[in-house]
Amino acid sequence: APASFTGEDVVEVHAHGGPAVVEAILTAALSTGLCRIAEPGEFTRRAFEAGKLDLLQAEAVADLVDAET
Repeated sequence: APASFTGEDVVEVHAHGGPAVVEAILTAALSTGLCRIAEPGEFTRRAFEAGKLDLLQAEAVADLVDAET
């Protein structure tokens, strides 16, 4: 923070390997009780609420996510 997309402190994890490795990392992280899986659109909503995006930008993100091509 404040340079993150939402303006909040965040951690981003990059993992090499297949789905089993990713699942093991998620299981270990979630078992700590210190984190959870984000809801769909949650980061865009948080960025909007923090003033990092205006309504037009937030709607543009939604349009990109919904695009078929």
